[in-house]
Amino acid sequence: MFLSICNLKKIFFISILTSFSLYVATATELNAENKIEIKASEKLEWYQLENKIVALGDAEVKSSLFSINANEIIGSYEGLIGKGKIQNLIASEKATFKTSQITINSNFMNYNLAKETLLVEGDNISMISNLGTVYSQNRLLYIKGEKKILLVGNVLIISKNPEAKINANKLTIKIDKNENIIYVKAIDNVNVTIDSLQQNISSNEAEFFNLERKINFKGNVIIKQNESFIKGNSAVIDFEKGLSSITSNKKNSVTGVFY
Repeated sequence: MFLSICNLKKIFFISILTSFSLYVATATELNAENKIEIKASEKLEWYQLENKIVALGDAEVKSSLFSINANEIIGSYEGLIGKGKIQNLIASEKATFKTSQITINSNFMNYNLAKETLLVEGDNISMISNLGTVYSQNRLLYIKGEKKILLVGNVLIISKNPEAKINANKLTIKIDKNENIIYVKAIDNVNVTIDSLQQNISSNEAEFFNLERKINFKGNVIIKQNESFIKGNSAVIDFEKGLSSITSNKKNSVTGVFY
């Protein structure tokens, strides 16, 4: 009887050690195809029945493709630990998502690794890229497979080249395979300020071609410079040629008032 109890104790102790070993191994063995490393300054909690890992305090998730930093990161996985795959990462409080070309900051973000989509929500979203800095006060959705980023809610772009500010309620950004921004479409209450030309342009929508350094405006276009202004249906500003042109449709003509 005594031997049986001792054996049971040994088995129980070995089980605890095995579980602890697996718990520590989660830092590097959660994704066999693309290794993911999880770190935290305070603690790492493994909820085996719920298939999730919680990293608390200066938490960090790293892979060869991206990294996420936040005060708290929750990772959900499928399958057995060490052989399963991380499916989802939720980062809260001072969250940062980084790839080779893009950095996104917010207080909440949800990254679906299976679909390669990042949903960012909050009133203080920012994204830094080759274009410049983009701000949003509602939502950002990054869809890697479709090479596009969608932003909603008082969106502001501060571009580096040319030096300009673009405001709109909605924004669609297209990126290339290296995650460089090549195209931006602004919709709804579009307002663009171009510092070098001292111009302010409003329209229904605008398309910014980053590589060609050109902006196309469509619908109720008004170009203002100091007190002077020009109205039309569409306009083009070509920064390479240093040319601004505005055109009308068949119903309305171009109108200009100059002081």
